[in-house]
Amino acid sequence: MGRKASKATENIYYISRMEASKVNPAYTSREKAALKLGIERSRLARIELGQIEPYAEEVDIMSTAYNAPHLCADYCNNVCPIGARKLADQINKSAPESIERLVLRFLSSTQSMDEISKILVDITQDGIINQDEIRDLQTIFSAMESVTKNIDSIKLWIMKDPNLKSYFNFDI
Repeated sequence: MGRKASKATENIYYISRMEASKVNPAYTSREKAALKLGIERSRLARIELGQIEPYAEEVDIMSTAYNAPHLCADYCNNVCPIGARKLADQINKSAPESIERLVLRFLSSTQSMDEISKILVDITQDGIINQDEIRDLQTIFSAMESVTKNIDSIKLWIMKDPNLKSYFNFDI
């Protein structure tokens, strides 16, 4: 078992590797992970220590291997110049709306979450999804999309506020 890298404990790539190591021992150490990923061990160390930014291809490899799709979102929003510019454009173009209105819209979209949770349990408990359940899943997915959209709107509002932005690290 690899030692805990105290200097990398807040690094998204290190955290994702450690989470993946819970189900795959090939990721318990950088040496093993580097071999499995095809990334040089010292380069992986520098990525996990935040000394260098990974290449997009490396992020894609780690995201797939670690089952951590958020790595790609983080890279695209924070490192990739195209993604960062698109996010900045999205923030600048979105119409200003009050936080109160955004929160009310969010709360409205979450009112059915208890019922959705019960339906999801009913659908998934037997491990088989039939045609009727597919229709229910489509409805649930639509409701979840609405909640996600409202969460993203609140995140954008926070990111527009220079007094709040520095306190948060969002993947949008």
